[in-house]
Amino acid sequence: MLIWMAVSAAVSFILIRLFGLIIGLVLSFAIFILLNILVNRRMLNYGRGSFSVGITYRCINCGYRFKGGSCPRCGSKMKQAEF
Repeated sequence: MLIWMAVSAAVSFILIRLFGLIIGLVLSFAIFILLNILVNRRMLNYGRGSFSVGITYRCINCGYRFKGGSCPRCGSKMKQAEF
């Protein structure tokens, strides 16, 4: 987080020096917002891929792995979640 703040401050400082106060501030805000949108999209895509696998369960009675409901092997409803 501190690195992100330092990088954005440095970019803002450089843009203000190159283009003046008003244009530099507008450009730095635009770059800051666009980078935040890109990072959020990347994190959402990463999270979507990790949650697509789902939760599997292990039957406490026989140890069989299955997706949900009761155990297809022994019919027991006692299960333990595995992530």
